[in-house]
Amino acid sequence: MPDPRRRPPPPAWTQPILARLTPTVRNIIIAITLAYFFFVLAPPAAPFIAAHLFLGPGVLHGEVWQVATALLFHDRFTGWFFSVIGLWWVGAFVERTRGPRFFLGLFAGAGIAANVVAAAVSFLLFRGEMPVRSDGAGFALSATFVAFARIYGARPAQIWGAFSMRADIFTWILIGFSLLLALVNRDGAGFAAELTAIAVALGATGAMKDLLAYRDRSSRAAQRSRYRVIDGGKRKPPPPTTLN
Repeated sequence: MPDPRRRPPPPAWTQPILARLTPTVRNIIIAITLAYFFFVLAPPAAPFIAAHLFLGPGVLHGEVWQVATALLFHDRFTGWFFSVIGLWWVGAFVERTRGPRFFLGLFAGAGIAANVVAAAVSFLLFRGEMPVRSDGAGFALSATFVAFARIYGARPAQIWGAFSMRADIFTWILIGFSLLLALVNRDGAGFAAELTAIAVALGATGAMKDLLAYRDRSSRAAQRSRYRVIDGGKRKPPPPTTLN
């Protein structure tokens, strides 16, 4: 008889989807999905969430946690959908290459830094007030794409089916479109926040690259120090001793 405690295998059609997931990406996607559907399907709680968990005026009055909680909340289906697809598509590559700590630090660090800049610029533009922003994981996702471009560079990335493009070119097209969209919408805070996320990703990947290069050099030096070079040739006999 089958063991009731053993989980059944997932359906075959889910294998290509689950194969690209890594633990940290999967957990972030679950958190974003639960937050979005709770916001949408629980209308009585929506005003409270928008006022205290989105990035809004409350952050200027002591609710500093908003710069972190806003990473998980979207108020539109398109924002949630593209965040999930983007994380699934490039997040797993970054996590597998640089590890879960680097990916989580990049995602949270770039997202929080971008939200802080967005709040500060909004404070200046709106003279002490600011509208509620629902960028969700958008800025953190931009940082993830930049890290993906820095890591994979000119290597081709599969975009859709058989269509592929260089990872760096594809990333900068997306980033350029995002910056252009912020300019068209006259979203100065969003434009500044996007630049902040890009700068954090460039700095993080550059520092990681230097660290990996240093570790590689240290490893090679340690291996060389284990061995001592001995002159070859016939060993000379010791000089004869004289007795007085």
